[in-house]
Amino acid sequence: MKKKRFIVLWVMLFLLAAGIIYNIYDNGRVVIAEQDITLDGLPEAFEGYRILQISDLHGKYFGKDQSRLLALIHSLDYDCVLFTGDMNKYAESDETSSGAAFALLDGLGSDKPVYWVDGNTGPFAVENLGGSCTGELTPIGKEIEEKGVQVLLEPVEIERNGQRIWFVPPLDKPEISMNYSDVTEDRFENREQCEKVLAYGERMQDWYEELNHNGDVKIRVNHYPMQVNLSAEEMESLGYLDYSLSIAGHYHGGQWRIPFYGALYIPSPTAGLHNGYFPNQKEVKGLMRFGAMQQYVSAGLGASANIPFLGFRLFDTPEINLLILHGAG
Repeated sequence: MKKKRFIVLWVMLFLLAAGIIYNIYDNGRVVIAEQDITLDGLPEAFEGYRILQISDLHGKYFGKDQSRLLALIHSLDYDCVLFTGDMNKYAESDETSSGAAFALLDGLGSDKPVYWVDGNTGPFAVENLGGSCTGELTPIGKEIEEKGVQVLLEPVEIERNGQRIWFVPPLDKPEISMNYSDVTEDRFENREQCEKVLAYGERMQDWYEELNHNGDVKIRVNHYPMQVNLSAEEMESLGYLDYSLSIAGHYHGGQWRIPFYGALYIPSPTAGLHNGYFPNQKEVKGLMRFGAMQQYVSAGLGASANIPFLGFRLFDTPEINLLILHGAG
């Protein structure tokens, strides 16, 4: 009996050591998650259009000046790049804290279009006042654009051979109402700030009216995934734009995953049994369908945690994502 306990103890210690060694290795590598996505109404000119998504870097370096990550990116064939937020480790948005993100932007060296949306950590490219965007760039946002990146302040038309699709920041009636049209001056330091927000809200309302049900394929680009428990009828009644696809990050693939089970938690109160714990694994990462649309969620590259020493990924390989569009016909 004593011998059996001794063997069990050594087996457990071996498995623990093996797990630690594996996860140290795993946190330092990057894989390519490739996904074919079929969209109704995709123009023929966009058949095979390849979107490279980079998300949730959280200040991590993969080699000196991102050399290993950049080598992987340069090995790929893609048509555009989408940065979907949380490039810095914390909320700081200065040049020093943005070093990992800027090294990646500087090393891209691509003539392909690059688009950016903010997340809940820096660098923040879009000015925010009283919880609402003004439609103007921050000083660091201007630096990002000087590096050849377009910040998605408004919908962007992507044109190919006379046909088009759209990349769209969140553009929905609930968003416009809560953050723009219904705001009052007491949320701001002065009237001028309020007027900037109201003017941006009017522009977004005009875009909503122009794009909603116009027959074009519209791809929502945001750091935060959409909640997937809404039916097509509910989305329509609430005033959501008729997106064909949503591309997002934020969940980190759960960050801590259990082999043969999956993620224990994602930061979504509508997912799982209780405030994001034990989520439906189909909502955690990858491609999912809900309502009349699809959503792709990247597991991203880095990690975050309120307690610093817990800021690592467990059985959750960092990834960049290559999304390949196809028409349904």
